[in-house]
Amino acid sequence: MDAKFYGLEKVIKEWEEAKKDPEKFWAEKAKLITWFKRPDKIIEGHPPFEKWYVNGLLNISYNAVDRHLPEKGEKVAFYWVNERLESKAISYRDLYCEVNRAAYVLKELGVKKGDTVSLLMPSIPEALYFSLAVHRLGATLVIHYVGLSPETLSYRLNDCDSKVMVVASKGFRNGNEIRIKDFVDKLLNEYKTPVEKVLVVKRGYDDFNVNKMDIIYEEVKPRGKVEVEPVAVESNEVATIYYTSGTTGRPKGLTHTNGGYVVALNTAFKSIFNPRQNDVWWTISELGWPVWPMANVYVIPVMGLTGVLFEGFIGYKPDLFSRVVERFGVSLVWSSTTTLYTLKSLGEESVKSGDISTLRMILNTGEPLNVGAWMWLREHIPNVYIADAYWMTEHLYPVAATPFGIAEIPYKPGSAGTKFPGSEYVVVDDEGKPLPPQSKGYIVLKPCSPALAKMHKDHNGERVVKTYWSRFQGYFYTGDYGYVDKDGYLYVLGRADDVITAGERIGTMEVESVVVTHPAIAEAAAVGYKKDGGEGILVVAVPKKGVSESQELENMIKEYLRNSGYIIDKVVFVRRLPKTKSGKIMRRLLRALVRGEEIGDVSTLDDPSIIEELRKALGQ
Repeated sequence: MDAKFYGLEKVIKEWEEAKKDPEKFWAEKAKLITWFKRPDKIIEGHPPFEKWYVNGLLNISYNAVDRHLPEKGEKVAFYWVNERLESKAISYRDLYCEVNRAAYVLKELGVKKGDTVSLLMPSIPEALYFSLAVHRLGATLVIHYVGLSPETLSYRLNDCDSKVMVVASKGFRNGNEIRIKDFVDKLLNEYKTPVEKVLVVKRGYDDFNVNKMDIIYEEVKPRGKVEVEPVAVESNEVATIYYTSGTTGRPKGLTHTNGGYVVALNTAFKSIFNPRQNDVWWTISELGWPVWPMANVYVIPVMGLTGVLFEGFIGYKPDLFSRVVERFGVSLVWSSTTTLYTLKSLGEESVKSGDISTLRMILNTGEPLNVGAWMWLREHIPNVYIADAYWMTEHLYPVAATPFGIAEIPYKPGSAGTKFPGSEYVVVDDEGKPLPPQSKGYIVLKPCSPALAKMHKDHNGERVVKTYWSRFQGYFYTGDYGYVDKDGYLYVLGRADDVITAGERIGTMEVESVVVTHPAIAEAAAVGYKKDGGEGILVVAVPKKGVSESQELENMIKEYLRNSGYIIDKVVFVRRLPKTKSGKIMRRLLRALVRGEEIGDVSTLDDPSIIEELRKALGQ
């Protein structure tokens, strides 16, 4: 490949400069935000104990709202739209007023710097107002999934010690009503939590109980103009806590900071999207996935752009995606892999019913986009760039990506992208020795980015070292398996725990990427299981609409895979795959069910009822 022709040379040069002098690189990036007091030092210490932008003072809410008022007060900050295409426009001046009102009420409830405030809401304007209001007061934001089990949410509330919880009365998804307030009532009645006040956003509804600790926001919200001074916080103070599920035991809380995290995210999206001031950016995400606040709280308003808040499910109507793009002139889309598969399953109506000529780029996140989906997108929306980025909650800065904002480079289907300035990946063997191109091994990082998370309540760093730094000396272990090709592109083949040893080591995504190219299969997951003499491969496949499962189809799939070099022992057909709320296939759950093991923490599973469906399909 000609690096000069494709722009790879420019990307690699910037990557090398960042690696050579990270302090210089990140000092320059600090200019993307406004500081009340400039940092005394860019980096202090070494990962995982390092600090960034030491003694720098700032406020996220100020960066997202206040600083834009002189020149962008009347510019639309966000559009809100739902499945029925009911919509609302919010200017930066509107946003300023609403954030101050929300901050005023939180302050009256006693919220102050260092406190944690929990949100349980759909993707509505008030979710944005309260997120920025929490940061305005210098407090810590914790956003929870709508759909967590009461036990899991009660654990998280206790772990983050939230005394104030902001909830919506209800939400709507896929045409269904989700009664959030009723769920919260049940949770607080059955479980002991630190919650003392529940601030309820009615949304125009009254069909819920009002209890002693409840406060109706619409009844206490200031009617006139109020101004709450943004509290200056030190860069390394915790801005937000994200919870991830564990294979066993409890979810773990991961913390990101006020300064470095926001700088890193804005750096990342400048490199991926290189947004223009007239861009309209739609992030298709549920509120509880980190992607929602990453875009809608920490980047879109900080850059002074226009965003779209979407409440609902993109598959509710076949034409919904293109209608939203057409209505608001969307130019940038950040989407989960599952959403892109949903568009493909809905057919060309999903991208051709409305005028989507404004759409310039779609960023895929979650899993590598399979070849079949990429080819479908290229065929039906050929003028739209398809970008990719590989990151994890523990490292919310791209490990690898397609940095089209720096230069145009080729997109390789199935790859997570190439080296990303400010990040460094290495593929190593069992002994931790770097492997040459095309050799499969463990993906590890040599991180030097301000978006490397710390673990909540891990004051001496013991847990973070044990969890991420103990497997390979000097490296942060991602837990993923993959390889780097001769051009430096990274291919993630699955979780290392999911690697199947059937003669040789096979990543689950290697098998899956072949299965989904079969014309009868929409989605698939591969898992290994113990059998006489070693490990076998079982494929769980979702047939395309109109395709019936049969022994003949199973034999066809086996033959199809055999021709690609994979010997499959069994194919099981299901109606859907188990997925997290972020759209990732929960292969760990499949593996546990197939092997008869404990399923562990499934708090992030999108629909727990699928467990029984899978057990039935597996003959259990």
